[in-house]
Amino acid sequence: MSTRGTTVPDPFSADRWAIQDLKHRYVRSVDLRDWEALAATLAPEMAAQYRPDLVTEGADALVAELRGRLTEHRITIHQLAHPSIEIDGHRATGTWTMTDRTICTDIGVVVEGMSVSHDRYRRDPERGWLITSIGYQRAYEATMALTDVPSFVVRATPYDLVAPA
Repeated sequence: MSTRGTTVPDPFSADRWAIQDLKHRYVRSVDLRDWEALAATLAPEMAAQYRPDLVTEGADALVAELRGRLTEHRITIHQLAHPSIEIDGHRATGTWTMTDRTICTDIGVVVEGMSVSHDRYRRDPERGWLITSIGYQRAYEATMALTDVPSFVVRATPYDLVAPA
């Protein structure tokens, strides 16, 4: 698409939709603890940096790390908005606004925040678009004790969401 000599990305391209779907499958898989589906979104060589002191190299290592951290005592929800996706052949970059909440029933804390996610992707001839790099720039993080809100009731049922109907 071109406007007065300037190339404007096509917001309705099949690649753009595929990358948006990929990122949504990634966060949904984390929230539902669907480790197989999560692995399907990642390139084997991928790297993730969720904090300056937390860098994970490789898809298998990331799935194992998340699986270990996100036990039945940790309920998460991630929401994505405002994607900005640049595609260059078989490579792409994406920037997303992400809000997240983690309810830690084991230690009685809720952590929520907002980040800007900077991702890289590559197109695999057999698997389609895959995530090769994820990095978060945290804008804010707030922590609240569950005891601060006495009427706050948590029922941990994340595994019910992935059970067959």
